[in-house]
Amino acid sequence: MPISTLASAEEFEEKDHAEVEFVGFRYTGDQSTKTDRDLRQRVGYNGPPKFQAGRVYLALLPTYLDPDHVENSNIGVHALEARNDFEVIYDAKRLAEALLERNYLPPEAFYEGFDRWKRQKVMEKLNLDDAGRVFEVDDEEPYRNQLREIAGVEADDGASISTQRSDEYTGRFSRSEASEIVAVLREAQAPAPPFDPGAHTIDELEEELDTDEDEKWDVDSLNALYRAERLGDDRTGARNVLEDVLGDDLEPVDFEIDLESAGLTDMADHLTQFDPAVVEEAADVVNGDAELSDLEATPDSED
Repeated sequence: MPISTLASAEEFEEKDHAEVEFVGFRYTGDQSTKTDRDLRQRVGYNGPPKFQAGRVYLALLPTYLDPDHVENSNIGVHALEARNDFEVIYDAKRLAEALLERNYLPPEAFYEGFDRWKRQKVMEKLNLDDAGRVFEVDDEEPYRNQLREIAGVEADDGASISTQRSDEYTGRFSRSEASEIVAVLREAQAPAPPFDPGAHTIDELEEELDTDEDEKWDVDSLNALYRAERLGDDRTGARNVLEDVLGDDLEPVDFEIDLESAGLTDMADHLTQFDPAVVEEAADVVNGDAELSDLEATPDSED
């Protein structure tokens, strides 16, 4: 999940019309998931209005807005503090713990192409030494070591980290939400169709697929056509044509997990195979906060 902030927050601060701070907050109420659109309007939080109980959300929120220059100067972190079902986290130690528990360094503050203003806010709040920009997961370790020192925790081995991530996903997502995220990752992995099935009639599609015995379509081509069928980019009945022409001996790519029978724990374990940032992007796609076309989930991005 990205570090959320108002689009105008940086501009207001540059003009000395606002003070903005890197904070965390979490829902502490009785519901497992809280949907609160009013919170976004009153606090200046620009992320999805859905909050999992106990999960820490990161944001750059106004602690002060000049009423002489900002029309909605009553919004800010104080609106969160006034709630009895949310807790605001200012402490650097707890913020470092939250980043480590999520096993996720926000790309806009750490990775190549980072937002300079957001990076500065995070680095200053956590008092992190600049170890350069991050290009891939292996480059995160200098920052993770600093976060561990701030949080006062020892380094975890790979298995422990994977278990932590699985536990986080189990507590954070419902079974249906995890299923949607896995489905999005599948779509992002699928190759592009070798031709547009939607541009052909059934007869034309049969002709395109009619190959010699020793020129069977490979698995990637078949899977691409199945993906097109799932997305509705084909003619009615195309799946039957695929199966009839290609035969039962050539199956689609094995995605390792059956979404119809798998439980939440199985799905959470499956998600740990992907880079944490990729899972976050997929969750954003499910929530409507990102586009599937922007998601890259290749085998190389597996953890």
